[in-house]
Amino acid sequence: MKAKGFTLVEVLIVVIIIGILAAIGIPQFADSIEKAKGGEARAGLGHLQTGEKVYFAERETYTTALTDLDITLTQKFWVFTIAATTTTYTATATRSGGTRSGQTITMDQHGTISGNWEFL
Repeated sequence: MKAKGFTLVEVLIVVIIIGILAAIGIPQFADSIEKAKGGEARAGLGHLQTGEKVYFAERETYTTALTDLDITLTQKFWVFTIAATTTTYTATATRSGGTRSGQTITMDQHGTISGNWEFL
């Protein structure tokens, strides 16, 4: 009578293959999640840009106060600030929490995106 089942070597080979696939796939999945979180920052910066343009059209100056823009940003992964002069502004989204905490995305009055966020 012949025994049915898998040998130990066959099981180990399958476990090794699954381990290799996981080692490749998990970091790529984590990067995809982080890129999606960057969409939240870009959306917030777009709202700030619109608010600054409206504010400038009404007062011929930019503002550094988020409360002046009548915008409520409820982003979960980014903190927003604005640095402004009379004729220029730079809105900054700073990553809060996670392994990329402190990385930034900035947008100026021309819509130019820069910063040190890993996925720019």
